[in-house]
Amino acid sequence: MLYHRGAKDLRSVVVSAISLVLCFWAAQLSAAESMKAPTLAELIKAAKNETTLKAQWGADTLDGGSGLEKIVAAMNKKYGLKLKPSFTPGANMQGMMTKISREAAAGQPASSDVYFGNPQSMLQAMKPKVLRPMNWKAFLERPIPADSDFDPIVPGNIGIAMASTLVGAIYNSDMVKGNDIPRKLADALNPKWKGKIASTPYAAGLREFAMPDLLGKEWIIDYAKKLSKHIGGLMRCGEMDKITSGEFLMLVFACGDQEVNVAQRQGIPLGYAIMDDATISHTRYSAVPVNSTSPNAAALFITYLHTAEGQKLMWDIDGLDFHLYPESNQKKKLDAARARGAKFVVSSPQWLGKHKHYQATQTELEKILRGEAS
Repeated sequence: MLYHRGAKDLRSVVVSAISLVLCFWAAQLSAAESMKAPTLAELIKAAKNETTLKAQWGADTLDGGSGLEKIVAAMNKKYGLKLKPSFTPGANMQGMMTKISREAAAGQPASSDVYFGNPQSMLQAMKPKVLRPMNWKAFLERPIPADSDFDPIVPGNIGIAMASTLVGAIYNSDMVKGNDIPRKLADALNPKWKGKIASTPYAAGLREFAMPDLLGKEWIIDYAKKLSKHIGGLMRCGEMDKITSGEFLMLVFACGDQEVNVAQRQGIPLGYAIMDDATISHTRYSAVPVNSTSPNAAALFITYLHTAEGQKLMWDIDGLDFHLYPESNQKKKLDAARARGAKFVVSSPQWLGKHKHYQATQTELEKILRGEAS
């Protein structure tokens, strides 16, 4: 009996080992296949075999579930699909990257078939290899215009930029008008704003302004120390009700202008000021987790956002579009900032990766704004 039991256990171990090997090679084959640059037609055909597109991201990203439904409906009509959208509110971009990484390591399906990230989270994603390499340019209906200073494809083909948003100050347009609207970083330090403005707990804007090719760490650290004594509190980028209610008159600085773009159409009293000292274009990236259950539909979703109609729909839903496309609303704003002579950088994982002390600088700035460092 002991012999038979041991043989059974041995067979079990062997079967498990074979299964692991097969799973490994299946994963390798899947990754290799996705690098063979299938055509858009082949991607559409493969997506027709997938029934549900799971999405999990912040409720204010693409207007949450409502925005997802609109985009999937437009996709279904354009490509002849019958996809059903499934939305669950999720963590911020860094939080979702951590979650997807843990799920992949545990051999679990990804909570979201599509991943949306910022340059920092995409830089984070380059090491654990949790995003599926794909030849994104092979799927696009139109080429992305070339830019010598910015590559929209994340190294390793693990993601592609699909939208841009500008770093600036949000203000209550009923209470901040005319010459009071800040045009330079120093304007926010006007004594009349002391205790009446806010910043973010994660040093939005400041962390990028501190880079050597913009305003530099020393200048921004000094500015942050002054700002920390000037603000009345901290708030998250999406908490626009704190501005419209008058709790704070300004947010210095915001993560981007998309929420103001949408709010202004609805008559909500919000304004947005881009600084003449420096301008950062925050880039929004999209990618497919290696453990996505609908990878083809996910890639097609991302591809659709690059079409002219997808860009317009994204602008209508969330006030975002991609500055490299000639019809882009963000391109017009960036061109105006360049014309004013502002220092200008498009944030990307490649750009952040060149600055080894970026994360340490962000941590230092956060402590200053929270009053934990002098």
